[in-house]
Amino acid sequence: MSFFDPEFLVFYLICLVLYYKVRDKDQKFVIFAASSLFIGFISVPFLLYTYLFILVNYIFGLQIKNFSKNPKAQKIICNSGILLNIGSLFVFKYLNFVLSSVSQLFNLFNYSLPISAVNIIVPVGISYYTLQGISYLLQVYRGHEPAEKNIIVFANFILFFPKFLSGPIELSKTFIPQLKKSFAFDYPLLREGFKLILWGAFKKIVIADRLAIIINGVYSDLHSFSGIPLWITFVLQPLHLYCDFSGYTDIAIGIGKTFGLNLTNNFKRPFFSTSVTMFWQRMHISLTFWCNEYIFKRLSFKLRKWGYWAPVFSVLITFLILGLWHGPRWTFIIVGLLQGIAINYEYFTKKYRFAIGKKFPPRLVLYSSYLLTYLFYCFTMTFYNSLKLGDVRYFISNMFTNIDFFNFNMSIISRSDKIIAFFSLLLVFIVEFRQENGKDVFQEIGFWPAWIRKVCYYSLCILIIYFGSSMNEFVYMKF
Repeated sequence: MSFFDPEFLVFYLICLVLYYKVRDKDQKFVIFAASSLFIGFISVPFLLYTYLFILVNYIFGLQIKNFSKNPKAQKIICNSGILLNIGSLFVFKYLNFVLSSVSQLFNLFNYSLPISAVNIIVPVGISYYTLQGISYLLQVYRGHEPAEKNIIVFANFILFFPKFLSGPIELSKTFIPQLKKSFAFDYPLLREGFKLILWGAFKKIVIADRLAIIINGVYSDLHSFSGIPLWITFVLQPLHLYCDFSGYTDIAIGIGKTFGLNLTNNFKRPFFSTSVTMFWQRMHISLTFWCNEYIFKRLSFKLRKWGYWAPVFSVLITFLILGLWHGPRWTFIIVGLLQGIAINYEYFTKKYRFAIGKKFPPRLVLYSSYLLTYLFYCFTMTFYNSLKLGDVRYFISNMFTNIDFFNFNMSIISRSDKIIAFFSLLLVFIVEFRQENGKDVFQEIGFWPAWIRKVCYYSLCILIIYFGSSMNEFVYMKF
């Protein structure tokens, strides 16, 4: 069931009405039932697996707390729970990749292994809630928060349907306390939530799904393109991913707000970043924060005897894992390594780059930094969108062949779609530019006369209904 299916709209509104009609103490049961129905509608086996995941992590959390006076046993329990989480994720998502890689390695030495792929369907949302389970166990083990005794509250932490498919990856210390509260109907909060839902839907189905026509069209028949079409794809692919994923996040946060719950904002205008380091502080924030908190910091501490090489190595490993998190593909691994290498480069050259930058006008340095950071991300996106390294090689090498600005084939998207995409992206840029300069556009709209606000809202609805492209699934659902 997609966020844009008519059935989902009916389902969501019924859940919302029930949520505010039941007694305060029963609101958590409405969330549990709604989330279970949402996931069960997608797949009953996936729902049952998620129930098992919840039960196992719930029990491990309680046992860690019960053995608080026995640190050795507590550590064993915590490590066992973490290994079980990682093991299940490995089996479902990475086992076939490892088996295939081992088989290919032996084939290089003319030795054939009797290994075949295992027929496994990856449960939806597993990459997101597995990280939530691991962080919860670590938080309880470190004594940073108590083990949750109410299994319905804990289940809602994992299941809450707006974030289940593509995050944000919530931390138990910030989300579970919210799930224990009751919420009275709050019209201003409801209105704020609906604004975000509308804005997210606009970015997804008016912009991202329209840009997907270009991105998917080129990559599905890559060897038919060269020159300008590849340059256009090169420049647009980050915007496609951003509008798709941030669109989902806005919708999820908006739905959460209508239930009185605050989800983590996954994006903070990443394309206004002046460095790769800053970019990853603004892009997919919940994932990068998780990796920083539970991989980078831990690894840097363990390797502290290495001196300044400790953070260098830790950054590479962290981004290697971050790339691998996206899926069992060598191109994803290379994306992670490239980002790690770039951040280490910035770390070692910061002093020299700043010294050179002082010799040029500040605005020139600022806009050049925006551009270089964006172009580097464009480059890494060619690995992200390519299934094979050979596709990357073809893409990059053929960007510089058959360049003809006045006669190139881009018939995969109509002229009207190009115009709609351009002006829609311009609107997003204006909104984010103002936000980057300290202006909250959505808050400002609240001070406008009522008739102007209504015109804005209805116009956005009309754009979504009449100019929404064919709806594809959200990009990050496949992770």
